[in-house]
Amino acid sequence: MLQQTCFEKRVLRQDGSGYLDIRRVTLTRGGSEGPGAALTSRGEIMLRQVVVFQNLAEEPGGGVFSMRRITAHWSRITGNLANDDGGGLYARRGGVQVYDSILGNNLVDGSGGAIGSTGDILVVRSEIDGNTTDGDGGALYADEDGDVTVIGSHIDGSAADGPGGAIFTLDGDVAVYDSTLIGNRADDRGGAISGEDDVLVVNSTIARNLAVAHPGGGLWARGDMVLINATVANNYAEGEGGGLLSAGAMTLLHSTVVANIAPVGGDLGAGGTFTSHATIIGPPVVDGVTGDTIPTRRSCRVYAAISHGFNFVNDDTCRLDRRDDILGEDPQLRALEDDPRGFVLVPRRNSPVRRALPGRHCVGRTSRLPRPLPAGQLLTGYVSWKDVLSHDALGRPRAGLKRCDIGAAQGGRDHAATPRTEVPPARVAVARAWPYADPAGVDRAVARAAPHRPRSLRGRLVRLERTLSVLQAHARRFTGIESCLTEVGVSRRGDPQHRWGYEYDERDGTGRDLRPALALARRGRPDWRLLDLASSPGCLSRPADPNGTGADARAAAQPAPWGRSSRGSSPRRLLRWLDDLELVARDVEQQTQRFDQWESCLTAVPVTEAGAEWQRLGYLTGRPQRRPHYRAAIDRDTSEWDDPDYQLLAFRGTDRPYGRGDCGADPAESLDRTRPDRPRATTRDDVRKGIASLSEDVEDLREPVSEITQFDECVYTIGVRQSGGYRYQTRNGRGIRAGALSFAIRGPEMAQLQLLVVPGEEPPQIECNEDASGEGTDE
Repeated sequence: MLQQTCFEKRVLRQDGSGYLDIRRVTLTRGGSEGPGAALTSRGEIMLRQVVVFQNLAEEPGGGVFSMRRITAHWSRITGNLANDDGGGLYARRGGVQVYDSILGNNLVDGSGGAIGSTGDILVVRSEIDGNTTDGDGGALYADEDGDVTVIGSHIDGSAADGPGGAIFTLDGDVAVYDSTLIGNRADDRGGAISGEDDVLVVNSTIARNLAVAHPGGGLWARGDMVLINATVANNYAEGEGGGLLSAGAMTLLHSTVVANIAPVGGDLGAGGTFTSHATIIGPPVVDGVTGDTIPTRRSCRVYAAISHGFNFVNDDTCRLDRRDDILGEDPQLRALEDDPRGFVLVPRRNSPVRRALPGRHCVGRTSRLPRPLPAGQLLTGYVSWKDVLSHDALGRPRAGLKRCDIGAAQGGRDHAATPRTEVPPARVAVARAWPYADPAGVDRAVARAAPHRPRSLRGRLVRLERTLSVLQAHARRFTGIESCLTEVGVSRRGDPQHRWGYEYDERDGTGRDLRPALALARRGRPDWRLLDLASSPGCLSRPADPNGTGADARAAAQPAPWGRSSRGSSPRRLLRWLDDLELVARDVEQQTQRFDQWESCLTAVPVTEAGAEWQRLGYLTGRPQRRPHYRAAIDRDTSEWDDPDYQLLAFRGTDRPYGRGDCGADPAESLDRTRPDRPRATTRDDVRKGIASLSEDVEDLREPVSEITQFDECVYTIGVRQSGGYRYQTRNGRGIRAGALSFAIRGPEMAQLQLLVVPGEEPPQIECNEDASGEGTDE
């Protein structure tokens, strides 16, 4: 590995123009005021099994820059930054070729979040994700007349402030084959692709892309556009063409274009002649749409159309009106799956497109392809058009069938599919989401009923019963957490003054040192008792809402077994019901008091791991007379300058919850929970007063219960293991081997401990409920 520790100098530079072949090397932390912070060369560069990670350049090529060609095999280019074009790779002439590689999370202030070039760009069997640009082409950017070809790859999660959320060409063609472009965003035209010339998409899926305030939610082409065995679904545009838009001609063969969103041409628009065969078009999505667009129900915006028959259309706006075309409301397709690897929309068993194509029309004719085929030259040598037209997008043969399905994919054996709300099937309204987080301790049913206060005594008791049921379930969550925790004794071994302890070598010229580290306390009283959480399903919370609502992550409470909602409405029976609810409120209060005492004993231990085996620095292991090996280990963080890696929850020293000691001795807030003396002659007025008193008590319980919920949502776990063999020097200078703790977050080995961690207050740690719109925070 080659690492530039000061982050201000380029890692490698070749001034000559010769061929440079780099293999099995990591280039990281390079910085340059010019191009190519990790590597720059005037000649051609070959990268094989190379990692280009966390480099920063002020000019093109945040990672690698070449005046000629760059070719990468089995490499990983991630986390690089350029204040110009090409966040990961940039080649001025000769272009860029990438095979079997990963290019992710690169960033540029120019264009081409992952790759930029004035020549052609070729991507084969690679993963490109999460790249960002302030300019054009969130992932790939071809300047001048460079073309872009993507084969067997996935480009997802990239974003551009300009056109082309995934791909942009300034004056070149784009061809995509056997690939997926999903979840990309452009603040200009072309949520996935913006091609200034022709665009060709074959056996591929274009889905969930977004063009903000501009046309072409999925694809945009200034020239012609051709789609074969392609799926275009769930794209969004605030201009024309929710799925597709071309200024020139558009040709669709055996494709599926549905469930897109736009105010004009919900699924597609074409300035030139629109030609289609055996394709599903529409309907667009109009219900449950959020954003700035007002969606249209009209699928197409075209001026002239040619139908080769057997198309399924939602309306007459596509101008496909041959006798063998099908006009229907819903093609009944299965939901789009979350796995981006080649998913398609498959017809359901009762779909009108199933077996709607006669056998003689199942195999597409090459004569139906435009001649010359727009951007077809980019796939020469990769694609047999006869083979493509005789199979569907999944590779299932259409040849030899008596009848086959319209669209990109053939329907197979019918399996039940559960539609996902975020990506609905065509013509199915999206369920309206609950827009606000519910108040702590109140389920949605209660929250909806809150504005309409029940007038009857029985109705008020039902409302109290539901609220107390939820509060009790949330309060008892602490009992479940506590039963899942095991205390693990840990001590800090070694001298903070570096007079004895573990041997450590920073390998920066300062020599070897003696440092403390944390280790399991086998004997004696430990410094801390850390909390190990069992990994059984009952001990874990459900995942939090990724949209950051701040609401309780767990499922809503079930109806209480002590419920009395079936009782009558006489004053005496209502009073007995009220007595039962008083007991429940007492149980909730006891749970919150117990949690308050337990939490008051906790302390947060700031820790940081030092050393890195892959960098060959850190704590020494093995026998002194042999070649040293290096490992990482955890120590308490006492630095005033840097934030700790984690803050581990623990009990310190002799602190014991629920017992005598320095913690947990102060009584928690208490409510008056004694059962009142009920008069024998009960009246409704007595019941009304009792309900009013209990309602106030329940309101007082909301805050302590919400503290349990917040604790459950905020804490998380970090894997830790203890390993032996560390070199340790005792007080009397004797060398022994000892164990120490390290984080178990790398490699396939399972962690021995899952320790509770509390979020810190400073970056890079993240506050819990940070995106909760102020709920549970100080906002």
